[in-house]
Amino acid sequence: MHDAWSRGAARFIVLAALSSSAHANTVTIDPQPKQTLTSFGASGAWWPNDLVHFPPSTQTALGDFLFSQDGLWLSSYRYNMGGDGGDDTQEVTTNGSRVESFLLRNGTYDWNRDQAGVKFLKMAQQYAVPYASAMRAVIGNLTDPVNRYITFFVNAAPSAIAGNGAACGWSFTADKITSFADYITTVLSYWLSHGITELKYISPMNEPDNNRSDCGQEGMAVVPSLRAPLFKALRLALNDSSASSVDIIGDETSRVVEQALPEDPYWLPASAPDLSNIAIHNYDYPDDANLTIYYESIRSLTGGNPPPVKFTETCCSTTAGSGPSVFGAQYDPTMANALIVARYVWQFLTLVQAESFDWWTAATTLPCSPKIDGIQCATSINETAGYNSGLVYYDPNYNETRDFNIYYTKRAFMLKHFAYFHRPGSVRYDIPQQQLPSGVNAIASKMSSSGNSNQHFFGWGWGSGWGHGQGSAGTWSVLFMNNQTTAVSITLQSPDPAASMTRLVQTTNQDDFVDVQIPKSWRGVVQLELPAQSLVTAQFA
Repeated sequence: MHDAWSRGAARFIVLAALSSSAHANTVTIDPQPKQTLTSFGASGAWWPNDLVHFPPSTQTALGDFLFSQDGLWLSSYRYNMGGDGGDDTQEVTTNGSRVESFLLRNGTYDWNRDQAGVKFLKMAQQYAVPYASAMRAVIGNLTDPVNRYITFFVNAAPSAIAGNGAACGWSFTADKITSFADYITTVLSYWLSHGITELKYISPMNEPDNNRSDCGQEGMAVVPSLRAPLFKALRLALNDSSASSVDIIGDETSRVVEQALPEDPYWLPASAPDLSNIAIHNYDYPDDANLTIYYESIRSLTGGNPPPVKFTETCCSTTAGSGPSVFGAQYDPTMANALIVARYVWQFLTLVQAESFDWWTAATTLPCSPKIDGIQCATSINETAGYNSGLVYYDPNYNETRDFNIYYTKRAFMLKHFAYFHRPGSVRYDIPQQQLPSGVNAIASKMSSSGNSNQHFFGWGWGSGWGHGQGSAGTWSVLFMNNQTTAVSITLQSPDPAASMTRLVQTTNQDDFVDVQIPKSWRGVVQLELPAQSLVTAQFA
């Protein structure tokens, strides 16, 4: 009797506390729907050249981790169309960064080239279909399958087209537009007819302000005045081919403030009709104010109706995402860097209304060898060597050490919070920043339990899609990012009066995407404890 009374009193105290706190700092989700999300993914650049030499079991395990529902469940994969045509006048000096082109220097095609890259491209395609059964397990019945989106991207035109006969160190010229557009169309048409049916996007240039004159990696410069003519010619060539369904994204500018803002006026207004998306990197790591200026700029240049933004590449920052940040040598597999990247995602989703996010590269080499230097080389921060450029890592000396293990970082599990819970077709909703403690950001989205999964492809995708209106059936996912070094309590109002929390998942320096106990709620209000330096996702249905 006494024990029962104590339990009841304790429960009353907890509920009373929840009720009281609900009147003060309760976090609520803005009811106005924002953009429809399409994907979260990573690039297949360069690492397949190493991984193709690993045991098949390791290759399969990595594919499972990247693409399966038991792993990161990435919904986007970027395939690097190589530029090395063989017998180039100058080869890319970094051997692992040299990617074979299907177009040879003599002008003929060899579809057996780049076997390493194609192997993992086919693996991404393999996991893409069918998605319907997997999605039903998460959000209920669907009328259409939801597929992975594959992008082909070009660092440089192949040496057969390049003015200097090399896939680096040259500037694109107007007389190359037709041959380059024909080359891209030929490659896309071939792979669409040879099983890569999820090929959705082509990005014909990458960081066009840098021609990679040292040939440390592939690259060509494309001056702003040539970008719109190139996009136009490519769109016309695609329309007249079997690859007409492929959308063009561009221009993959490296730096927002230093390059995109001054250069966009020279190409974006004329290119907008030919682009499905504006593709942008963030290697100047802009702060919130400058990103807001950037978004207003692209709106102004396109009459208030810009193609939606795709955030297609970032890596290698060593400090926080609210500026100033530094591209530099560092290997940090911990939550500290994972939260830096998570804030980049938050910035672009909320301030630029980006519909997708792609990390630079899925896998890369460690700055050391665990079997030689000790396991701490993979698990500890190295402030002077390596780069924060991968989701997972491997031993660069695998030929010598025979170490074919894959080493995981917290960045990988950070990306899983986005890719796993915010599936293609989800609609994002704002969580007002003023309701959150300092150092905490949040993302919310809703996936409807019925509707057309491809609806966001019509028009620009703004607010047309799934789950509009908070009273309709569906699954909500709310992600909190706590960058503080201490735990934080959040009082959250359920995003739907009829919804209950069905899952609570956290990633910390101790946990990798671990389910934790769901707290009790009171009148739709629930109190969450966000551990220090953590990512916590609450799911409601």
